[in-house]
Amino acid sequence: MKAKKRARIEAEVAKLPLLFAHYADNGDHAAMADLFTEDCHYARPFQPDHPFHGRGAVQAIFRDRKPILVRHIVTNVLVEVLSETEARGTNYLTMLSSHEGIDPPQPSGAIYVGGFDDHYVKVEGKWRFRSRYGRVALHSGGPMPTLPPPTDEARGLK
Repeated sequence: MKAKKRARIEAEVAKLPLLFAHYADNGDHAAMADLFTEDCHYARPFQPDHPFHGRGAVQAIFRDRKPILVRHIVTNVLVEVLSETEARGTNYLTMLSSHEGIDPPQPSGAIYVGGFDDHYVKVEGKWRFRSRYGRVALHSGGPMPTLPPPTDEARGLK
């Protein structure tokens, strides 16, 4: 593959983690879900051992939770182009949120720093996440959230 084409693919794919954060932060769950393939896998950074399966299950995570004020800061986006239709990547994520209200400014709770391992594919001319596996590496200002394990139905397994 020529260098110019590789660079174009890298730039297109590197936008996906940024768009994911933008849509998640602004409550555009339909647009965020559209970044994934229909048969995707997504593991939340707070629950890396409980991946969700399918675009609908991923959308439901964000659509069905109580509204919060959240900001995801995405950095260190690296993309490895495998072919004209497949790529892998990693990125770091810092997340701050408030459960006290949704109108800024709000006090932030803990700060969580982690990242994602992503697998991207080009489907019908559009780059999407095939899988996105998150994890938290560091946290400050509070404990790790204890979330109940999601049901198999919520995870798209039934």
